[in-house]
Amino acid sequence: MLCNGQLNGELIYRVTALRLRCFHDEADKFPSGFLQKFINLIMLKVTCSSFTYIFSSGSECAGHSETTMKLRILVLVQLDNLEFICEEKSEVQSVIQNIETLSVHRCSRLKNIVPSSAFFENLEQLEVVNCGGLEYIMKSSTITNLPKLRKLCIDFCEKIEVIVASDDENDASELSFMKLGYLRLNNLPRLRSFCKGRHDFKFPLLRTLFVINCPMMETFSNGMLNAPKLIEVRVTPQDDRWNGDLNTTIKKIAVKRNSTDD
Repeated sequence: MLCNGQLNGELIYRVTALRLRCFHDEADKFPSGFLQKFINLIMLKVTCSSFTYIFSSGSECAGHSETTMKLRILVLVQLDNLEFICEEKSEVQSVIQNIETLSVHRCSRLKNIVPSSAFFENLEQLEVVNCGGLEYIMKSSTITNLPKLRKLCIDFCEKIEVIVASDDENDASELSFMKLGYLRLNNLPRLRSFCKGRHDFKFPLLRTLFVINCPMMETFSNGMLNAPKLIEVRVTPQDDRWNGDLNTTIKKIAVKRNSTDD
């Protein structure tokens, strides 16, 4: 009824959480226009559906809906056809601008988490689990689109080789995650480094770093690292390592792992 517009102009005030499951429509775009009826919607979860896009420039709610100003939590689970969370269009900005938590699970065709034109100005937590098609999480040019990111968790993504893909391999500019305090890299069999480029990285608040079951990772990054509050790297929930700085610690972990394998 919601998707077909059968509620006419009626607004729904009391619903703050909405779960949509098993939508297998001919349309490839999520019918987000009806969200504007949920004036106080805070959490949206979409599962087991066939959408290619969630938010697009053609959405009725893009650009003006009161609802999109309040959406704080977006959870996407087992969307086998999903390629993009939102299009590379400025019109979708109001849809995502207040999202604080984004969780993406088992979306095997997903190609992009953070489009270059999307400014997740309030995103604090990003969790990506079992997304087998991803080769990276974000490009270096989009880090500034995540100014409030506090927690980043990447788990069981079999193709990921880097977390940050450099737009220019010769660019040695400094990149900063000013609010990031928790970073977990878990069961990433092809991960080689956080970033392959020459960028320097600044993590002024990073205290907790997990690097678990990342057998190809031998260095964190090629540039200078500034993480003054980090004093350990956890290789299991119980076991931590530290050798003076982050790159040295990652290298020592790799050496010990390789010697154990031999």
